[in-house]
Formats: sequence, structure tokens, C-alpha cells
Amino acid sequence: MTSGQYEGDHLDFRDAAFHGPVFAKVEQYAREPARTALAALPARVTAFTGRIEELRCLLDVLTPSGVSDAGPAVASVAVSGLGGVGKTTLAVTAVHEACSKGWFPGGVLVIDLHGHENDPTTAGQALETLLRALGTPADQIPVSLDERGALYRSELARRAGEDGAVLVLADNASSVQQVRPLLPGDTRHRLLVTSREVLPQLGGRLLTLRALTPQEAVVLLDRALHAADPSDARIAQAPGPAAQLASCCGYLPLALQIAAALLMMDGGKPVHELVRELSVTGRRLVHLDDGERSVRAAFDLSYRRLPSEQAYLLRLLALAPGPEASTEMVMALSGTDTEPTGALEGLVRHRLLERGKGRDQWRLHDLVRVYGAAVGPADEAREVRRRVLEFYIRVGGEAAGRLQWRSGGQKPIRFADTARALTWLDRECDGLLSFFELATDQVMVRGAQQARPPGC
Repeated sequence: MTSGQYEGDHLDFRDAAFHGPVFAKVEQYAREPARTALAALPARVTAFTGRIEELRCLLDVLTPSGVSDAGPAVASVAVSGLGGVGKTTLAVTAVHEACSKGWFPGGVLVIDLHGHENDPTTAGQALETLLRALGTPADQIPVSLDERGALYRSELARRAGEDGAVLVLADNASSVQQVRPLLPGDTRHRLLVTSREVLPQLGGRLLTLRALTPQEAVVLLDRALHAADPSDARIAQAPGPAAQLASCCGYLPLALQIAAALLMMDGGKPVHELVRELSVTGRRLVHLDDGERSVRAAFDLSYRRLPSEQAYLLRLLALAPGPEASTEMVMALSGTDTEPTGALEGLVRHRLLERGKGRDQWRLHDLVRVYGAAVGPADEAREVRRRVLEFYIRVGGEAAGRLQWRSGGQKPIRFADTARALTWLDRECDGLLSFFELATDQVMVRGAQQARPPGC
């Protein structure tokens, strides 16, 4: 046989001479188009309630009109807040609303970055997942981060031209390094990020999510029970205990959902009985666990990522008397003369601490306070209470001395006038009263009585 000539996808035997039988074997390979995952949005949460302003803010960013009521369009929006506050639920609800309006005909990409777990998703892994979801065959995905990012942006641009805008939902981010490579290059697309951290470096809109209002929290409880059993009217029939239950949950959506699940598991359990269980502060987080979800576990994910200084300060703040702690009180708690500004601001960035009524006032969410008081050693708590007592005896005594000072006597040094002493008392009075109520041993009681200024 005279060999044929190879012509790419076939052999040309037109000029060949054959002597005897000829056998041919044909192997044909066909590559199927890679599957896409552009409709992976989770279902809406049936008990979603409230968040009217927050939802409007997200839709303002997601609108494809170029300019929203809130100002010039931006390519990304990052929702931050305490673990369990409902960031993912709000984001999913907003995306459903946007899709119902036809804003993202190119589809929705969803990725969980597992930012606060032991093995968070890297930016490179996230890009690989998203490229696969866009239909890129695995053997065509580059190795380097930069190349993956370039291909990802190119694929999004191609899809924008063929099908329209795409929305990318990146859930549970822990750093800007995880999500910056996910920013689309085409301005028609949008990136929606949820995180327990504040991510101003993305250059997009920032939205902070806080606990629900008391009324919204009760509505969530009622809707959750109704979703499981439309005849379950325990919340509506017991408005007082329902309000107490919402308060025990700190109006935190995760805690409220868990409390509702506990009631679902025991259809005959009165609301006031669950309230009684949760009213034991030291056991509250133990009860807020439905076997799958746990408030303590949610807070653990944030706590274990904290630098040691911030973790220590969180435990101290959890032991501060009163609903808010002044910077002066924080210094007393830590036993130092230096303001721990960096650690305080770090806790704020992690959304574990909020600013209070003033710039030098700090507030923990009620359940974070319970958590922080439980994770520290007992001897640490005793030492902190001693420091607080000494602080109130010393400074409270000076404030009382200023109020009782008469001309001719020794003038107090700390407070230049009565107004400043009264300002301090107004700021610290709640804390002093709380400390007086918590002081159980006789030494503490005598000290608290000594520190208690007139009028508190």
C-alpha cells in the first residue's frame, strides 16, 4: 500500500495503490459544551421580615439604569454585620427581587467563600469555581491568579454581549483579598458581597446590618412558626412572652430562627417556658442551639480569628457593667493608662463591637456580651471586677466630692467644676448601678456602696 497524505482531520488515499484487503479504524472525539451554573440562587427565606431600608439600598446599587436614587452607579456592594444578623438572607432576598425585575438576564453566580472557617476559599479557587459555572472547561482554566482573573472578566464581558448582565453573589468573605479579583470589568455586571468584616477597599457601596427592631423580631418568630404550621398561634396568643423571647434573643435573626425551631420541635411548649430557660444568662447560648444551628458556634467563627489583644479586650468588655462602656472604663478594665484605640477599632471592623451614644462609648450586642463573659477564665473575671470596683471608688468618690465641695474646702483636682462631675455621673451611673446589683460578696458590696455617688 502506498501511504496516503494527511490532511488535518483525514487521510487522502485518492492516489494510493492497494494490494489486498484494506481495513480502516476511525476514532472521533467530540467535546460537549461545559455545563453552566448561572441559576444557582438559593430559595427565599420564608420568615424574612423588616429590612425595608436595607433592601432599598441594595436594589439602588443593583439597578442597571446606570444612576440610582442614591447616586452614581457602583459595581459592588458589601454587606457587613455580626455573625447571625441575617446578611445572607438579605442578600438572597435582594437578588431575587432584582431578578424578578429582569435586571440580570445573563444569570446569577453564587459562591460561598467560607471566610471564617478553618479552610477559607482563596481568590484563585473562587475564580476557578466561577469560571466552571460560566461554562469554561476545566482543562482551559489557567493556573495563575492573574490569568484566571483575566479570563473571568473576559467571559463575563462575552456573556454581557450575548445574554446580558450577570450578578455575582460572594457570600461569607473574610478579606478584601478574597473578593477583589471577583470584581467584574464590565460595568453592566454587579458584585454583591457579604462579610463579617468591613470592606471599604473594594471601592463600592457599604451597608452595615444590625439587629432587628423588637417589633420585627416578634413578626419573624410568628412567620417562622406559621411556615411550619399555619395553625400555630403561640406567638400571637402570648404577646408579652413573645416580646420577652425576642429580647432574650437580642433581636438577632439567627437566635430568633433557632428559638422558633425549638418551639416547632415541641408543639405543646408555651412561649413563656422557653423564655424562662433563656432567662438564665449563663445558659442562654447553650439553649440557643437547635442541633444544626448554634449562636455560640456562629460567634466562635469570629472570635477565633481575632488577634490576642482584641480577643482579650472583647472578654473585658463583656464584663463591663452597664449597657455601654466609656474608653475610660475600658482602660480601667484592662488595668492600663493607655487607650486601646487600635484594638477597639479592630473589634468594630469585625462587627463584634459598636460605638455607643458618644465617640468614646462602646457597646456589645447582648448575646456577644454573654458569649464574651463565658469564654474567659474565672480568675480573669474576678480580677476585672476588682479593677472596676477600684475605679468606681476612686473616680466616683471624686465626683461626689466635687458635688459636695464648698468654698473654702480643698478643691477636687479631677473635676474642674460641677458640670463635669455631673456629666461623668450621667455617663457612668447605669454602669455603677449594674455593678452594685452584681456585687455579691460582702467586700464587693461594701466597696460598691462606698463608690455609689449621690443621685445614682
